[in-house]
Order: sequence, then C-alpha cells, then structure tokens
Amino acid sequence: MPTKRTGVRRSLDLVLGTGKAMRIRTSQFVLAALLMVASMGVLFFMEAVGIAGMGNVKIWAACCTTMLVIVYALIRSGYSMRWADPSMAFVQMLSAIACNAAAFALAGDGRGVTLPLLAVILMFGMFGLSIRQVVSVALYGMLLFGIAILFALRQEGGRDAASLYGAYFFMVVIVLASSTFLTWRLREMREHMRHQKQQLTQALEKIQLTANHDELTGTANRRYMLELIQRETQRSNRASNPLLVAMLDIDYFKRVNDAYGHQAGDLALQKFTQTVQANIRATDTLARWGGEEFLVLLTETELNVGLICLERVRAAVAADVILFAGSQISFTVSIGVAQYKIGEAFEKTVTRADEALYAAKAQGRNQICMSGMEKS
Repeated sequence: MPTKRTGVRRSLDLVLGTGKAMRIRTSQFVLAALLMVASMGVLFFMEAVGIAGMGNVKIWAACCTTMLVIVYALIRSGYSMRWADPSMAFVQMLSAIACNAAAFALAGDGRGVTLPLLAVILMFGMFGLSIRQVVSVALYGMLLFGIAILFALRQEGGRDAASLYGAYFFMVVIVLASSTFLTWRLREMREHMRHQKQQLTQALEKIQLTANHDELTGTANRRYMLELIQRETQRSNRASNPLLVAMLDIDYFKRVNDAYGHQAGDLALQKFTQTVQANIRATDTLARWGGEEFLVLLTETELNVGLICLERVRAAVAADVILFAGSQISFTVSIGVAQYKIGEAFEKTVTRADEALYAAKAQGRNQICMSGMEKS
C-alpha cells in the first residue's frame, strides 16, 4: 500500500509539478481540460447517435486537443513564467471560446447544447481576469459566435432558421453580457472588502498603538513597559543575560510649566524623548513612567556599558536648547540605575532604580547614581 501511494504521489508530482504556485496553475488547467474533454465526449455522443447535420467532430477534437497540449506544455515547462499571467488564463479563455464557437458551427441539429457549455466556460474563467480582459473576451465571443451562426445559417437557410439563429445569437449576447456584469460586480465587492479590511487593520494598529504607547511622546507607556520587563526578566532568568533598568526624571520640570506654560512643557517632554531615543540603542526601550519621569530598559547590557550609554543620554539632554515664544529653554536629567539580579522580582529592580534616582536628585541632580546593591 505505501508503494502504491508513493507511486500515485510521484505521478501527481510529474503531472502537476512540485512547487505550490506551479501546482495551482496546472490544477486549474486540468480542470479546464476536463471541461473540454467532457465537451468532446458530448459531441462524439451526438455523432454516434446520428444527430443530423453534424460536421467532422474528429478534426475539431484534434484541434482542441492540440491547443490543450500546447497550453499545458507552456505552463508545466515554466515557459509561461516569462509572461505577466503565468497561468495563461486569458489565452485559455480565448481558445476555449473559439473551440465552443466551432462546436456550435459543426453540431448540426444539436447546436443548442453548446450554449450551456459557453456559460460554464465563462463561469470557470472570467473571475480570474481583469475587467479589460473580461470585456475583450465578451466582444471576442460575440464576434466568433456571430461568424459561427452566419456559417450555420448559410448551411441551412430559410426564414425559420434565421429566426432561430437570431435567438441563438441573442442568448450568446445575454450570457456574455451577464458574465461581464457579474465579473465587474464581483471585483467591486472584492475591492470594497479589501478596502474595509485595510481600514480594519489600520484601526486595529491604531488601537494597539494607543494601548501600548504614550499619546504625547510616542514612547511606550507604563503598562506596556511592565509587560516587557516581566518578559525580559524571565528571559534573563533562563539565559542569565544581563539586564539594566534606568529611571530618568527631568530636573525642575515644574519650573518649565510654571514659567512658560503647559504647551512649553509638552514641547520639552517631546524633545526630551527624541534626545533619549537618539542616544540609546535600537534594542533598548524607553517608556513614559509618569509625568516627567521615564524608564529605560537596557537588554543584554553589562553595567559598565549601560553607564556609558546613559552618560551619553545625560550629556545630550543637558546640551539641548528648546526655542519657545522667543525664549530658550534648557534642562537636565537625573538618572538612577539598577541591575536586575537573577530570581529577583522585577518590581524590586524597578524600586531600586527609583531609589537610585532619588539619590541622584539628593546629590545635586544632573547625574547618574547606581542602586546600593551595585555599589557594594
């Protein structure tokens, strides 16, 4: 049994290909080919039962088969990859309609059976084409069936035949026009759904951004940072990676608000976060902890490396000057640093960093202090 299954799988791989994209294209072709083979079977049956007025079905079937073989060879060989539509859907549609119109011309008294096949062909292939291609197929189909109907009418002649074939042509126009309209409507619906999906994605991204980021500064908010610290401390526990927590507080920030107003204070906060972000690494995370207090999480960072980075931040903040309403505003930052200890509750690490921050303020501000545990 396994050998038989393996043989079937190999046969399918040989016919359909092994790549996903190739299998999709060849599978679509096989379905179209089965429809064409079924159409051949119908005409051979009609010929066998003696439907009057039929042409040479064998020549027609040979032409259709040749067309199928050529299309399959182009797709399966990968040659069609050179073109904009590797599945050759448009070419297959044109070929199938040509075969269908030829079948109408040679089907004799059984011509009526070919019109449902036209509807099936259109239903099978129209939805994979562009609107321009769909219109081209519709006009092409009207032209070929018009020629086929004139050919059949010339064969039969008579007033009654003219009325009948006029009805045939009217049905062809209805089928082609309705297929074109349905394809257009489907594309409109698809485009509308795609637009709605895009809007929904943007709304979800905005909600996610609002939930995780501070609206004023654009930095991570306290909630997101707590979740991040918890994840990073767990990772540090597993891999023993060094982890630093730094608390930053703008010195005398209340004086900025009192002297220049809250608009200047908001501008100062935005400028401060831009400066900090520009002087920490991409792997580090800055969050607004509350008011003018911020927290920086430095992952996989030894204490000496972290202190160098934070000193760069402190110096850059001190060098900043903000222009507001004709005034120059400058300020400094105090920083407290704590290194995470394996197995320590992350709340305790944050508390130690906060205590180090208060020590920096008590010692004159505009400086960096380590927690007592790092000093010992």
